[in-house]
Amino acid sequence: MVDIILEIISYFETFFWQIVALSIGLGATFLVMYVMNALLNRRLKRISEKSPSLQTIYVVLRRLILATVVVIGVSITVFSVFPNLGTAVASIFVAAGFASIVLGMAAQSTLSNIISGITISLSQPFKINDAVTFKNDFCFVEDIRLTYTVLRTWDNRRLMVPNSLMQSEVIINYTTVDPSVLVPIMITISYKSDADKAMAILVDIAKKHPACFPTGDLPNAVIMDFDTTGVKLRLLSRAKDQPTAFSMSRDIMAAAKKEFDQNGIEFPSIRNYLIWDQDAAPPSRARRRTKKDAAPSE
Repeated sequence: MVDIILEIISYFETFFWQIVALSIGLGATFLVMYVMNALLNRRLKRISEKSPSLQTIYVVLRRLILATVVVIGVSITVFSVFPNLGTAVASIFVAAGFASIVLGMAAQSTLSNIISGITISLSQPFKINDAVTFKNDFCFVEDIRLTYTVLRTWDNRRLMVPNSLMQSEVIINYTTVDPSVLVPIMITISYKSDADKAMAILVDIAKKHPACFPTGDLPNAVIMDFDTTGVKLRLLSRAKDQPTAFSMSRDIMAAAKKEFDQNGIEFPSIRNYLIWDQDAAPPSRARRRTKKDAAPSE
């Protein structure tokens, strides 16, 4: 009986020290990861200030390095504390070959996203802070992680898009190469208004806007069309980037309304006239009208 108790105590003592060693090993691993993360973040800040184009590559590489450190540290700690675990794991994988295939197929999507994330960071079709359009949503690239990309929409929503989908989809990038964009503004004036004066006012407003980026003959205004509502004018200007193009176009339209009012330039006002044809009235209503008209007057 005493031998059994001593054996149990010895077992729990061995198990206790294994847990202590495991905790120390894992703690040391995560401490190394924390220190490396702090150093890499400091280095990333310097690189971003000198070469912003390298920020995306460095962010992905930093995460790969940290993930590798964690995997190696945890593996060394676990197999050092439990040396027989390696043989057991190998036996399980050999015995459960089908399960390994199933797990491999399940992890295929994750591996595809990781590889796509590395490819995106190296080829850089888009970078962090780029303005892009993804599936008709105007977004900013907020972060590129190992398996997915974080996109921030114009109304502050977050789209978590798998990297494999980001690599296969067509994305409009407004920031790469030349961030400036053309800003067309369509305005209709009445036929009585002076079109030349209206176009000169529009060009003058665009030139005075702080976000306007004059290039060549821009900004300019032309007559685009004549239709039943009035004379269609188009002001074409250039903004320094896509985020400011929207606000600039709204500012120009608001200023144009004030200037047009002061200079007697009218916007067309549509009036609808309804003409009632008695002959085309429904039969029941037509009969009531006929009886009323035919009633003798007293």
